[in-house]
Amino acid sequence: MRRYVIGKAPDRREIASMLSALEKQAKEAASLADRAHGEAGRDSYAAYFRFRAKVDELQALIALIEERLGRMEDEQAEELREKFRQLDAAVLVMLVRTSTRFYALVEKSNALPLGARELFLPELRTLSEVRDRVTGQPEHAALLTGGLLEAVERVLAMIEGLVARAPSLPDFGRPDLNPPGRR
Repeated sequence: MRRYVIGKAPDRREIASMLSALEKQAKEAASLADRAHGEAGRDSYAAYFRFRAKVDELQALIALIEERLGRMEDEQAEELREKFRQLDAAVLVMLVRTSTRFYALVEKSNALPLGARELFLPELRTLSEVRDRVTGQPEHAALLTGGLLEAVERVLAMIEGLVARAPSLPDFGRPDLNPPGRR
């Protein structure tokens, strides 16, 4: 097992290895995204949430790589930074496209499952963070011109509409749901 010294600048091989892992996981996420789209048409959310779990893993790796790149000092790291920006942008675009396709299909459903509201609320937070990240970081300017911001806004509006009509899980701790004398 390789040990890293805290405070020591990471070396190129370490970051290149992390970028390679990010690229591999991004390909896995793309495969999951395709499955999610196919299953969403059959009112199944499982594939989409497997995709989202993979994207969450990717986001953690992206944060780690970003931190390590920030500690690199040499000019040769620019090549690694460019590769990172490309992969980061690809993950953001994949997340927004897959979410847009999935929620467009869900939006057409007449009925939403019990607890859908609790499933959709974290999506609002995640996609709001994506919007803030895209608008707040100059390296994502190309994504803005590619229509990503508009797509994020559209999917956020879709999810907000779904949250408004989605049933919540019942709160069995509420007194009005547990009349006296009933268990």
